[in-house]
Amino acid sequence: MIEAPTEASSAGSLPAFPDAPPRPSLTEQAAAALRRLILLNLLPPGDVLNEPDLVARLGVSRTPVREALKLLAGEGLVTLRRNRAALVARLDPADLVPLFELEMALESFCAGLAAERMTAAEIDRLDRLQAALEAARDDRDAYTRLNRQAHRLIVTAARSPAIAEAHGRAFARLERARNFALAADGRVTESLSEHRAILDALRAREPERARTLMQAHVARTQSLLVVRLTEGPRR
Repeated sequence: MIEAPTEASSAGSLPAFPDAPPRPSLTEQAAAALRRLILLNLLPPGDVLNEPDLVARLGVSRTPVREALKLLAGEGLVTLRRNRAALVARLDPADLVPLFELEMALESFCAGLAAERMTAAEIDRLDRLQAALEAARDDRDAYTRLNRQAHRLIVTAARSPAIAEAHGRAFARLERARNFALAADGRVTESLSEHRAILDALRAREPERARTLMQAHVARTQSLLVVRLTEGPRR
């Protein structure tokens, strides 16, 4: 349940933490909670967003829920409908496949460079992230966060700021689609194996193998996404 922001301190008294950022409004908190549910596909594409259900689920009134839905519609996560309940925005392969192709090109290129340029400390960190990923295989929130960190580490280890910037934009836009594909039967185990192979290639300083493995890793995610969207996910 979302907690309401606390009242401002009484007149004449000093705030306990004057440098602390302002607490998010109820609308911002509701939007953050819904955004998380949508990005993790706990509210899948096409789901009806019934206001009374959301009010009960989030523990806020209808006004913050309605405003949160408008915010998420602006982010492309929600589809608003006139005189009808909003929907979780559907995923369209026509929009997503080109982004996956961009991610595939950027990440495979970076993996090849990282095999040559990664420091020993960065490889050790990636090894720790791999262990954490394997421990978090049943924790969707943690797995998503750690997976993002692992991919980002490989990209930054390529030492190309321009590529890293372009990758950051594409990767963020694909987060929901990536999680959608990850929910396919056996994909987490498969993905962990692919990550281990990429780590081994980076540790062995084998650029071509690292590049090929990363390309196959992203391509597999893309293909699973298209299959799941075509056949419909299991609920």
